[in-house]
Amino acid sequence: MKIKVIIMAGGKGERFWPYSRVDRPKQFLSIVGKKTLLQQTVSRASKLAELKDIYIITGREYVEIVKEQIGNLPDDNIIAEPVGRNTAPCIGLGYTYLKNEPDDTIMIVLPADHLVTNEDQFCIVIERAAEAAYMQKKLVTIGLNPSRPETGYGYIRYGAEIKSIPGVYEVLKFTEKPDLETALSFLQSGDYLWNSGMFIWRLDVIREAYRKFLPDVYMGLEKVAEAMETEEEKKILQEVFPALPRISVDYGIMEKSKETLVVPASFGWDDLGSWTSLERVDKPDSDENIFEGNVLSMDTKNSIIRSNNQEKLIATLGVEDVIVVDTEDVLLVADKARTSDLKNLIEELKERGLQRYLTSNAKSGREVTAKEEDNRENLLAQVISRALENNKEDLKQVDKPWGREIWWSVTEHYVGKFIEVNTGHSLSLQYHRKKRETMLFIKGAGILELDSRKLEITSGLIVDIFPGMIHRVTAKSDISFIEISTPETDDLVRLEDNYGRV
Repeated sequence: MKIKVIIMAGGKGERFWPYSRVDRPKQFLSIVGKKTLLQQTVSRASKLAELKDIYIITGREYVEIVKEQIGNLPDDNIIAEPVGRNTAPCIGLGYTYLKNEPDDTIMIVLPADHLVTNEDQFCIVIERAAEAAYMQKKLVTIGLNPSRPETGYGYIRYGAEIKSIPGVYEVLKFTEKPDLETALSFLQSGDYLWNSGMFIWRLDVIREAYRKFLPDVYMGLEKVAEAMETEEEKKILQEVFPALPRISVDYGIMEKSKETLVVPASFGWDDLGSWTSLERVDKPDSDENIFEGNVLSMDTKNSIIRSNNQEKLIATLGVEDVIVVDTEDVLLVADKARTSDLKNLIEELKERGLQRYLTSNAKSGREVTAKEEDNRENLLAQVISRALENNKEDLKQVDKPWGREIWWSVTEHYVGKFIEVNTGHSLSLQYHRKKRETMLFIKGAGILELDSRKLEITSGLIVDIFPGMIHRVTAKSDISFIEISTPETDDLVRLEDNYGRV
């Protein structure tokens, strides 16, 4: 029985903000123990398969971090998603990269950000699931025996045991995250397991499941498969993958299939979904506190306090049920009961144009002063203006209701434009079917809407926009930017427009 392990490592880890950031989310951090969660996952997977048979799927922005943390992993075993599209496209990309493997190869899918304390028992359970997937030719998942009425997990109701493979059961029903009363009834019944998000199946079985239940994803990935190992591979992947629907493998396949099995398990598992999950995996002190860093507490109870700065003292007096997380540029103080609202706080940051606090300052080491920002804008603007002036006879200028475009290069391979957006104006809310573009902002301030995100436009911001990504530039002050795109100049779908051009 040949085994390949796929590790999903593309999550953003927002519920561990501000420790977890967009540029280094929780799977790349040491949440519990000295190793990062990704390193711990690879270590577990190495007990099931050789390192050459372990693959990590991550965002293209995290490829270098993966190489840094898993130094002996072959480069070809790092699969970069152009954009995040939930677990169904991610896992589908995984089986696509295994297209040359035999159909009966077992594919084990593991999230990179889970904690497992009993790795020996974990291996026993996964090997049993692999045997069931191989022999029964069905989709297999791992269900954890619940220890509390958890409302943050999905549930699996299981039925009869498979006689030929003890410890493996039929799946009767998948249930999304329940309310507290329902979760309590599930716990009391003894017929339900937590849905772990770990999957085991044969390659031929999962391909057929995608063809049957997710035909759009299947057909898109077939195009990627055809282009693999050719010069067109990256181009086709960047065209196809962003257009795939955002859908989970649970909803898209597991809940629809009647050919599913589950292996109940207990191996010290936790998905580390939020700061309060540390209470389940760390040993608290006599006052039920969990501290890390230079902390002095008095009359403090049931609290989580964390800091990586040993030079800075965090002192608390007479507080209870709070979370305090101190980083270089952010101090978070939160009611423990409100940890589920942390994503709302992050959305508020975006609304207020404070996205810089969603990424780490470690790269730059310090803030850029306003004077330095102005100097950089002026220098870039002078360079571009000089280049445009020297070539003005060869340039095509197009006036727009929001400003102007200057086309400085048009070839069969790319198009280059210099774009100016006047204060208070905006481009249309739009997307492209095939066209890909990169924007380099030179001068001005504003907002770049990019799918569900709102990015603060500052000098030096560089953004890649792939097919299917909805975007719009809005100028708070005069904005200038360079746009380099593929040559599909008429590939534009307007969704909203202030100038009646939809």
